Amino acid sequence: MTRPLLMAAALVALPAVAAGATGEGLPDFGPLLFAVAMLVVVAKVGGLLVERAGQPTVLGELLAGIIVGNALPHLWGADVTLLRADPTLLFLAQVGILVLLFDVGLEVDLRALWRVGGPSLLVAVVGVALPLLLGAAVSAWLLPEAPRLVHVFVGAALSATSVGITARVLKDLDATGTREGRIVLGAAIVDDVLGLVVLAVVAAPGAEASGASSFSWTRIGGIVGSAIAFLGLAALAGHFVGHRIVRLAYARGHGEMLLVVGLGLCFAMSHAAARIGLADIIGAFAAGLLLDPHGKGAHPESHEHVLRELIHPIGALFAPLFFVLIGARLDLVAILRPDVLTLALVLSAVAIVTKLLCGAVVGGGVNRLAVGFGMVPRGEVGLIFASIGSSTLVGGQPVLSPPVFSALVAMVLVTTLVAPIGLRRAIRRPSSRP
Repeated sequence: MTRPLLMAAALVALPAVAAGATGEGLPDFGPLLFAVAMLVVVAKVGGLLVERAGQPTVLGELLAGIIVGNALPHLWGADVTLLRADPTLLFLAQVGILVLLFDVGLEVDLRALWRVGGPSLLVAVVGVALPLLLGAAVSAWLLPEAPRLVHVFVGAALSATSVGITARVLKDLDATGTREGRIVLGAAIVDDVLGLVVLAVVAAPGAEASGASSFSWTRIGGIVGSAIAFLGLAALAGHFVGHRIVRLAYARGHGEMLLVVGLGLCFAMSHAAARIGLADIIGAFAAGLLLDPHGKGAHPESHEHVLRELIHPIGALFAPLFFVLIGARLDLVAILRPDVLTLALVLSAVAIVTKLLCGAVVGGGVNRLAVGFGMVPRGEVGLIFASIGSSTLVGGQPVLSPPVFSALVAMVLVTTLVAPIGLRRAIRRPSSRP
């Protein structure tokens, strides 16, 4: 925890150094460096405050961004364009989200997914298909003039599940080892993988050029096949050579070389995924699977360094930057418009109800309500979907307009807040065991 704070403190001092060193003909990086320092510190403070209140850290980072993005123009007359559209900030935020998905890939244990078997798979499939279909239908109902691609993106954002938030709540309740906990965690992980496949379809480069007409069954089948093949080959390669790569990297430079190899593979596979028409975060996730398909964090035998621990300071610095920038893009004035507020409320209701229905498909002897609430939080995964939708262009315009984007961020806020509360209450209820 100390290393990210030291890095943030160093960033606070950089603007003054940059301002003093700026000479004629050199760009002034002072405002940008100050923005990075301010956003990182604000995100950390917001995360710590909500964590003390028993809520997920990502919620505090998102709220901090909303406050900064909407308060700055009124308090100091500042232009928030830097926070919402600066390419350098967006690049640093993208680095954070790639590192986050790389970390998720390192954490996934494919053997555990296989062991949870049918119930988790069934919950995951229902948890993706039902919100996707109903979310798209609600979007088509409330946004009749929007292209079909918009409706698909809205449904895709509703299909996500944040395994991190659910795992944190289950751990706090000491319920990770219960039958409900295993089903929820397995289903949430499978949900993430299925969500990545959905994202590969809706965010493919072909959609930017051809819009709604690009959704032919041939194109969808090709993208799904590419995503499954990409992830499958990464997992297969990890089973045979992943541990050898980790051991070789550690032997050549201890923990530092392991970190360099891990991040290099993460960014290289992100680029490779983008080149074949998939989202770059799929490549980052696949890189984690390649280095460690068994969820041990890429740990070389008889050594103390674990790759997940080594990349933690980097993720702790840049991942909050992504979430606080997402919050800064939410316009509170726009979301209070009756049409946007209606869309946000209806999407939130659909998001909660469709995930609760996941619990109905599991067998007897299981706390179905706990399973349902465990699938409710969208968290960082839903924000990633919304962010990609707002940056994917069709005819020079973003697929998700600012009002629709704001409604989706509001939905993420509601589900991220409701899920821990509902899961705590549901998990304390006795299961209907025979």
